[in-house]
Amino acid sequence: MSLINRLKIFVMEKSRRTNGMHYYKIYKRSQWQDQQQLATLQFKQLTNLVDHVYHHVPYYKHYMEEAGIKPKDFTSLEDLNKLPIVGKDEMKRHKNAMVANNIKEYRAEEKRTGGSTGRPLKYFVPKVSHSLMWANIWRGWNVTGYQPGDKIAVLAGGSLLSGFDIKRKLYYFLNNWIPFSSYNMSDDTMGSYLKKLKKGKIKFLYGYSSSTYELANFIIKKGETLQLNGVITTSEVLLPHYREAIEKAFNCQVFDQYGANDGGVTAFECRQHDGLHIGMERCYVEIVDEEGHAVPDAVEGRILLTDLTNYAMPFIRYEVGDYGSLTTEPCSCGRGLLRFTHIKGRQQEFIYSAGNRKVHGGFFSTTFRQYDAVEQFQVTQDKVGEVMIKLKLSDPQFEQKLERIRRNILEKAELKKVSFEITDHFEKTKGGKHRFVINNVTEREYLQ
Repeated sequence: MSLINRLKIFVMEKSRRTNGMHYYKIYKRSQWQDQQQLATLQFKQLTNLVDHVYHHVPYYKHYMEEAGIKPKDFTSLEDLNKLPIVGKDEMKRHKNAMVANNIKEYRAEEKRTGGSTGRPLKYFVPKVSHSLMWANIWRGWNVTGYQPGDKIAVLAGGSLLSGFDIKRKLYYFLNNWIPFSSYNMSDDTMGSYLKKLKKGKIKFLYGYSSSTYELANFIIKKGETLQLNGVITTSEVLLPHYREAIEKAFNCQVFDQYGANDGGVTAFECRQHDGLHIGMERCYVEIVDEEGHAVPDAVEGRILLTDLTNYAMPFIRYEVGDYGSLTTEPCSCGRGLLRFTHIKGRQQEFIYSAGNRKVHGGFFSTTFRQYDAVEQFQVTQDKVGEVMIKLKLSDPQFEQKLERIRRNILEKAELKKVSFEITDHFEKTKGGKHRFVINNVTEREYLQ
């Protein structure tokens, strides 16, 4: 990293009152500790956190007293299941009781989740957690060769690029970010992004998976060639055909990341591309079934997150809304960090079949990813047993195959009606992310 870039990062950290570079250097070393050493660190952090919430967080103090639980009763990481699973709705209902009565000690800031579910949550996070978040993100980016301060294009919406006023532009400058908004992915806009990538000596790109895929397809169609050192995707499921197109367009490997700052988790792919390494130094992850019981290694379930560092408004056994699975098998890269084998996506990415069951949006991903002509899809449900599917096609002749695909979806997903619309326009979240499934049916309508 050049002296100028080091100074820019120093000024940026001072302005936001974080210490991410300090923890980044620590995390670059700690990721190579063995799994047991990292688990021992987690247990120490957990016992401190439980003691804190018992004495300072009304919600947990009341719960533990009612259940007859004391901090000394937590003798292993697995004992965390003595505490309740909480989701966004629970956090919102009891927000005041979730906040520590000594919150002023932690220099906490109010944040809010992206609101892709339509239910954004306002919460508090201390400065140390903010620093650790950036340490984890930078550690993941470092797999590509990136160093904090290197020039990087950021293709995203509100969750990463929250505006373009003078203050935000200064923030991007100090981070050495080249901001590309994901809200408008027209040919003219993507053409301007391509010019900036070619002329700006940019070697790294960080972006929403779907938007990066759109840009990659544009570059491929233009017959252009680029050579980046690495592309990091985030915020959405990285589908196999997304990865293939992005690697072709940018002539480099793609490294996927997963993050939920409210739950304290950041996970990243290493060069083995065999799952995503979890930032264990900050977050303890559980995978549970629908009844809340722990599942075995590599079995899919609900993801629960415990931020081991947020004492201002603790997120403990927080159900972020995603499904996935864990493995304790060591990675051949040598890192001791546990891995997600996969992240399946949000709970709301289900549609309701006519056969009285839920069908995950992954069914549609599997259906369409086998066809190169399907560049993008979006499934909308307004009635139980019926869906409308928007498709962006690279080959108009593909429409001839839609009747066979429609019959297959009707049968496999147990639906009464499937219709298609060929379009280039898709609904996005307020944060500029692509929505694969838009389910407008309420749980009550499904159960009737």
